[in-house]
Amino acid sequence: MSGKKWVLLVAGSKGWDNYRHQANVCCAYQLIKKHGIPDEQIVVMIYDDIANNPKNPFQGNIASVVPQMPNIYPGVPKDYSSVDVNPVNFLATLQGDDTTMKKIIRSGTNDNIFVYMSGTGGQGTFDFPEQSLGAADLIGAINNMHTAKKFSKMVICMDSDFSKSMFKDLSPLKNVYAVTSCDDNTQSYLSDRDPTRDVYLSDQFSSAWLKFIHMNDFSSATLKNQFDFITKYVQKPQCPPCNFGDMKLSECPLSEFLLN
Repeated sequence: MSGKKWVLLVAGSKGWDNYRHQANVCCAYQLIKKHGIPDEQIVVMIYDDIANNPKNPFQGNIASVVPQMPNIYPGVPKDYSSVDVNPVNFLATLQGDDTTMKKIIRSGTNDNIFVYMSGTGGQGTFDFPEQSLGAADLIGAINNMHTAKKFSKMVICMDSDFSKSMFKDLSPLKNVYAVTSCDDNTQSYLSDRDPTRDVYLSDQFSSAWLKFIHMNDFSSATLKNQFDFITKYVQKPQCPPCNFGDMKLSECPLSEFLLN
């Protein structure tokens, strides 16, 4: 593949009690960065109020569900932080709209895009700290990008409550494959409680995903392998992961999106 690989990592919440969302994104950044994707092609949106939060007994530290990575905070870019973590900037970044005056996804026809989003949500919404992103706006942005030929293939992984409801209108003809942590009637389940910090380090979906990409060879492991692993890992049968869109993309190895 001759194009570039772009990554957009989003934690949609703020506050100590939502520790897991920023921890998920920081861990994802570290794992993806190790596989050679340059910072110029990774955009990170985190509120950035966890590492140095007064409630943090380990200042400057964010813990990970991957035991070999005890502090995942150092080096994580804060391309968008605090009030800049909002749906307007998310949509602009994804679509390559440089009115944000910050880092954006400058993708083209031959490029692949990987989006990971961790947070809370409602029916047809993904929550940001002060506002929510609606399903229609997300699908509209994807459709606009497809029409403008801003990508070759796109994968979206969303870990939030009722996340299936964000992709009900995703066409299978847009070269986009989406995976969600649960269906449209259930909430995402917390996991990996840390008694010292008194927080959850992750959610079941993200914990499984992060461990999968930590353990596996990106050149051989496919998106379908990833989905199957997550499905087996999730302990709540009433909270099944879901997938949508162009199912042919599920046969692609992770290297097509996350290996430089």
